[in-house]
Amino acid sequence: MQTERMRAFIIKFLYYCIILGLVYVIVRYAVPVLMPFLLAFLVAFILKPVINHLSKRTGLNRRTVSILTLIGFYVLLVAALIILGTRIVVLLRDAFYMLPSIYETVVAPALESLQNVIENAVRALNPQMLEAVDDFGQELNSALGSLITSFSTAAVGALAGAATGAPGMLVDTIITIVASFFCVVDYYKITNFIARQLTDRGRDILFKVKNCAVEVLFKFGRAYALLLTLTFVELLIGFSLLRIPYALLLALVTAIVDILPVLGTGTVLIPWAIGALILGNFPLAIGLGVLYAIITVVRQTMEPHVVGKQIGLHPLVTLISMFVGASLFGFVGLFGLPVGITILIQLDREEGFKLFK
Repeated sequence: MQTERMRAFIIKFLYYCIILGLVYVIVRYAVPVLMPFLLAFLVAFILKPVINHLSKRTGLNRRTVSILTLIGFYVLLVAALIILGTRIVVLLRDAFYMLPSIYETVVAPALESLQNVIENAVRALNPQMLEAVDDFGQELNSALGSLITSFSTAAVGALAGAATGAPGMLVDTIITIVASFFCVVDYYKITNFIARQLTDRGRDILFKVKNCAVEVLFKFGRAYALLLTLTFVELLIGFSLLRIPYALLLALVTAIVDILPVLGTGTVLIPWAIGALILGNFPLAIGLGVLYAIITVVRQTMEPHVVGKQIGLHPLVTLISMFVGASLFGFVGLFGLPVGITILIQLDREEGFKLFK
């Protein structure tokens, strides 16, 4: 009896390992290749309620409404991307080109002033160390100057490199746009074709997964909207107490940066605090450092709890799934793995429904 139970456990364990392995291979290798078509179907899925509503209200043929709606969607999207993208690229390019001059006119004089203060203190305490301090200051100044110049050149080169990758992105974009027209026009034909290839149980699983995915993604978005609002309020209070001009606008921009896992508030606050320290504005540097520490602690503490509460996972499970997802699949896995686990748990909790029988 014990041997049979162990054998059943091993078989089930291997079964789940095979399923997870297939999922990993599909997400890791198949999804990137099929991404233009998946995005096209996603656009069709998002626009489906709008198209159905307009078709009923206007009485026009659904095919005509679908094409007009998709054209309007892409016109608005392209206009927004051109406006925002142009402004961002120009701003970044000018900022990178200005870094060396900023260093020469602002940072270098501040470092020289700081070095004079240190030399005066060392002269009063131990004059024999004065030469060593002076040599160290000159080497630091030279190293920082070279670093700023190298960073500026590398950043401009990176922008140019991104521009050289534009043809590949353009091809993917064209494929996505063309495929989206087919998906929008023949949305129900495509979905009905897929449904006919499945058994009754397969269709039941497919529709339940779709409904759970939409619900979980909505809750996930709401969770991060709460985190963004919390970070924005913290930044606004901190900037107001530090009497920073344009506190509202800066708090909003920094909060949006913070919601991006690759960046975070440290991308804005840490260089700002270092610059204030170099320029001798110690209260501002200390205030920004304290504000960054508070936001980081609150974010790391609240994120698993808030996200887990919204999507129905324990905070520890949420934290583990986000870490593992980011390690395996990068930015997509950071959100995708918690969402996938939540969908499986919700399907398993449904009475009379088991994903794997």
